[in-house]
Amino acid sequence: MTKFGWKTVRKIRVVVSLTFLVMTTALFLDPWHLIPSKFVTYVTSLQIVPVLLKTIMSGGAVAVGGLIFVVAMTLLFGRVYCSTICPFGTLQDILVRVSRKINHRKRFKHYKAPQWLQYPILAVGAVMAVLSGSMIVGDLLDPFSNYGRLIAGFALPVILLVNNVLAGLLGHFGIYLFYDIPVRIHEVGMLFFALLFFATVVYLSMTEGRLFCNSFCPAGAILSLMSRISAVRLVIRGDLCNDCGACDRVCKAQCIDSEARRIDFSACVGCFNCLPACPTNAIEYANRLGREGRPEPVVFDSGRREFFKNVGVPAAALLIAPGVVESGIVVSSSRQPISPPGSISIGRFTSLCTACHLCVVSCPTNVLKPSFLEYGLAGMSQPMMKYEFGYCNYDCTVCGEVCPTGAILKTDVAAKKLTQIGSAKFNKDDCIVVAKKKDCSACSEHCPTKAVLHSPGARSLTRAHFFCRKSTTNSASDAALVKMPVP
Repeated sequence: MTKFGWKTVRKIRVVVSLTFLVMTTALFLDPWHLIPSKFVTYVTSLQIVPVLLKTIMSGGAVAVGGLIFVVAMTLLFGRVYCSTICPFGTLQDILVRVSRKINHRKRFKHYKAPQWLQYPILAVGAVMAVLSGSMIVGDLLDPFSNYGRLIAGFALPVILLVNNVLAGLLGHFGIYLFYDIPVRIHEVGMLFFALLFFATVVYLSMTEGRLFCNSFCPAGAILSLMSRISAVRLVIRGDLCNDCGACDRVCKAQCIDSEARRIDFSACVGCFNCLPACPTNAIEYANRLGREGRPEPVVFDSGRREFFKNVGVPAAALLIAPGVVESGIVVSSSRQPISPPGSISIGRFTSLCTACHLCVVSCPTNVLKPSFLEYGLAGMSQPMMKYEFGYCNYDCTVCGEVCPTGAILKTDVAAKKLTQIGSAKFNKDDCIVVAKKKDCSACSEHCPTKAVLHSPGARSLTRAHFFCRKSTTNSASDAALVKMPVP
């Protein structure tokens, strides 16, 4: 293909990546709930870490189809996902472009073994997911979840402020296109960690290009392993290369060694910058066997080879079964947090949730809020029910519909109404029947399941039945029906 043709391909790649970035951002900036839940499901089904967890734990045709698409694309063409679908990858590309606008003379250079830290992080995360049920590594480093936390924590409050200003101004003229939506700032601790992470990525992107993708990102590590056996890959033709180094200087992944005329395709993110930059068209896509029909060797240094053999492969195998064991490192506070309906149990929820905050921004009553340390260190930033800010609609199933990992199971309204999301603690000394000696039946009248029954005309509750939770579970299967008579 000519240089002009590769420039066109690169422009198409940029348009596709910006389209996915806009669509993903819209999921987190929809306080008016205009985006259908099915659209949310389709978009998130292409995010590798969430869809991998959802496919393993709950399945679903859309999730399985999305995972197959990403895997097939990687096995065919390498890590194209990183430069087109991943929103955090596109954000880094924007930062790289800004840095080059600021410093026109900025050049990249080949970085030996850029994945020396990435595979240990993947191994540690996989082992923790299996042995303890903790997804803390995925929570902190998953690109989709980090992007969601940034948008939900910093961009969404600005959108809400603008919305409320417009609602107030237009309301004076009788135009009610907008309505006032409460603006609530997330936990300071969670915002601090999100801001610290973002500042780190900004620095890495503007100085070292895609270093995060090849050093810390667990999604990048998974795709890197698959790209080692991809059907076609970028190669440098020795008979055409004139050793000018133009490809090396524009490679954001720093994976081109122009002196050795070699491309580390496992680190290549498929940005296509090198193809139009080459003045002799020496870089091209070739099948895995190479132009001469001989397999191209996969180059490791000795340390990486030993690590991949002894740790990386077993860890990748373990990754297919996260959350099998209930979390053993979740240290809860004295006040038990309540996980969203459909999460089955806190142990299961914290083992699958990557804290992307999609359910938080989609909740119509704002009862879901990011936690700080309520679930313990392993569950930091994962959503919890906070009734100080709102309530859970009895017939709402939005959080289960938008959850990309299956941490919150999708359910229908009838099943949601029978799902226990917490246990009521009855303090009879505060009851008006006991304290004021007055007739009252407010709890009985409002209880949708009639768990509390009142005797008409009597100054007491004949019997009060509550589901009392014996553990931190979110499921009624672990609850017992206990009679709590009120004198």
